[in-house]
Amino acid sequence: METEKYVRTPISLEQLFKLDTDMLDEHDLYAKKDIVKFDINTLVYLDDLIDVDDDTDDEIYPSFALNLNLQWLFSGQVISDIIVNTQHQLTNPTVNDYIKNFIYYHKHDCFITF
Repeated sequence: METEKYVRTPISLEQLFKLDTDMLDEHDLYAKKDIVKFDINTLVYLDDLIDVDDDTDDEIYPSFALNLNLQWLFSGQVISDIIVNTQHQLTNPTVNDYIKNFIYYHKHDCFITF
């Protein structure tokens, strides 16, 4: 799948985990601020990386994320790592396995042990 066509477009977590991991590294992952639960249908957005002001160390969100009032969830690199880690632990991971690892990482800042 070509990642660029998924940038700044709502995609489900199921779609996210099917994207090429090398291409995810170039983006950050955002979601609506009011998300209370992550599941297969949760909508997320890939957008440009957050920038940091050299003088103030303030985070500068991409305008798309600001305009939609999105919160930053993870770097694309972390999403890639979640995918690779899940595949390393399980022979044939399901989308739900990726989501379990995603949720665990979101809560604990480390990978789940399956």
